[in-house]
Amino acid sequence: MTKTIEIIVYGAYGQIGQAVINELVNKGVAPLLAGRDEKKLIALASRTNLPYLCFNLINNRTIEKHLQSTELFLNCAGSLVDNPEPAVRAAIAQNCHYLDVGGQFSTLSNLQALKPLASQNHSVICAGIGAECIPGECLAGSIKHNLTSLASLEVAYDIDHKFSSGSIKSTIQRLTRGNIEIHNGHPNAAPYTIGARQVLFRNRKKRVSQVPTGDLIAINSSTGCPNVKSYFATSKQFIPLLQLLNWLPGIFRTQPLFKAIDRLFLNSTYKASSQSHFWARGTSENGRTMTARVSTPDIYRFTVDAAVHIALYLLKHERSGGVYTPAQLMTWKLIENLPNCGKITFGDMNE
Repeated sequence: MTKTIEIIVYGAYGQIGQAVINELVNKGVAPLLAGRDEKKLIALASRTNLPYLCFNLINNRTIEKHLQSTELFLNCAGSLVDNPEPAVRAAIAQNCHYLDVGGQFSTLSNLQALKPLASQNHSVICAGIGAECIPGECLAGSIKHNLTSLASLEVAYDIDHKFSSGSIKSTIQRLTRGNIEIHNGHPNAAPYTIGARQVLFRNRKKRVSQVPTGDLIAINSSTGCPNVKSYFATSKQFIPLLQLLNWLPGIFRTQPLFKAIDRLFLNSTYKASSQSHFWARGTSENGRTMTARVSTPDIYRFTVDAAVHIALYLLKHERSGGVYTPAQLMTWKLIENLPNCGKITFGDMNE
């Protein structure tokens, strides 16, 4: 069937979705707006003069009919979609590419099983096309490029602004499921290590806590490194709340604590001029160590730029079908090709 629709942007009325749509229009691409809230879609369609579709991502049969004439489905609902698999299967069934800004550990892990089907149907499937996966995976890839026979990798994040309510919600849901790391090539449960070590981000050391992030799967898949851990710079206000997870995981599901986390998470406010800083360290089997760092715009701006960059790439280039991580699709140099991102810098284990 002829593909008459270049791209559907799902979650179009969200913070990321609206910014993506503006960028696409500025670059000469008119997307079709989509989401499950028709009132918000109508309002957005009226402002942008773009067509819209209202549907949910629960039943893949229903989704399929909307993707028959679509080249690319870009899911900007991200962390607000608990299970994107029906949408992914629908995209594969209709030979449609699928991109997802969401980078949850479970999402990236579950998609691996769809590789044969995506390859057979010539669909490119790539999740984690935002700040949760790309910086850490690109840093890991740069270390892999320079340091062979990797035995372990660690990545850490310093995000100096307040998260959106959707990001906070998905973070709480993830944290209540327990900490995970990659050990000997497999996901492994691990206790939360809270503020137990320091990492040098750019020119400033910060205490970090071990947390489960989606790029654990991405890094393991793209580098083959058997042992991967991820960390997040945590404020003093947040550490006591995080400590509760080792004692009473279910307490995070209570509404009062959810509101407290909303107020205290990183104890800062969103600023469009904010930067985020990322760090990685790899150790080879013979004990050699290398660190890598990169700075990016704030995570929301970064995610918008990355999503648009990758979407336009797929609309213009032929790629073999399959399930990819961002760096597998675009190489680890992807981050250096995005607007306002710095170059990756390298150091040694003393840093």
